[in-house]
Amino acid sequence: MTATIALVMPAFRPPQVFPDVVRDITSLDADRLIQSIIVVDDGSEPAYGEVFAAAGRCLRVTVVRREVNGGQGAALKTGIAHALERYPDLAGVVTADADGQHAPHDVVKIAQAFAERPDAVLLGVRTFGRDVPLRSRIGNILTKGLVAWLGGLKVADTQTGLRGWPRRGCERNLRNPASGFEFNLSTLLAAAAAGDTIVEQPIQTIYEPGNPSSHFRPLQDSVRIYRVLARHAARRLVRF
Repeated sequence: MTATIALVMPAFRPPQVFPDVVRDITSLDADRLIQSIIVVDDGSEPAYGEVFAAAGRCLRVTVVRREVNGGQGAALKTGIAHALERYPDLAGVVTADADGQHAPHDVVKIAQAFAERPDAVLLGVRTFGRDVPLRSRIGNILTKGLVAWLGGLKVADTQTGLRGWPRRGCERNLRNPASGFEFNLSTLLAAAAAGDTIVEQPIQTIYEPGNPSSHFRPLQDSVRIYRVLARHAARRLVRF
């Protein structure tokens, strides 16, 4: 019997092509590894209603709405909680962003890798080459270095939103207090601290000029991310 895997996609003011992305994922998933796609509307305005309605008409898609925008982490926890409640036999979830930075074939590739390693945390890691904006490249190098130095965790892409989480990781993530983009780093550090195996899979790196579909705020969100890292480093120092 195939393990139950749900795909959780948090979405705030998604681009008009979002339903096409969802449709492409279901088309490419020929083996139907992803039994359910849970789209979380994170408090988007009514103007985006038709985008979510179109996504909801795709096969295997359920749209869950949050009345108030809570951030990426809050939306992910809403989707994960829905998956755990709806599927008692859930093996785990794959998470993917709705802003067009994750190619449908990569989402399916992570689902396939997770089906083969349902005990591990799967990370779809991007390559930060010269075609990536300089600010993003510098940010990745800095964060990756600090996470290795202060957090004791060496991974190529600490902020990737394309991941596979085993059930125990899903349950642990629901208890994580982070609500914004810092959720990505916070849950990753928690997984490493719990002794989870972390497996990295290369994925396509997609950056639109100006990155118009991203809601990442460079100053505010970076501060929240580094605050998570600082707290983790302090706890490691106390234990040492």
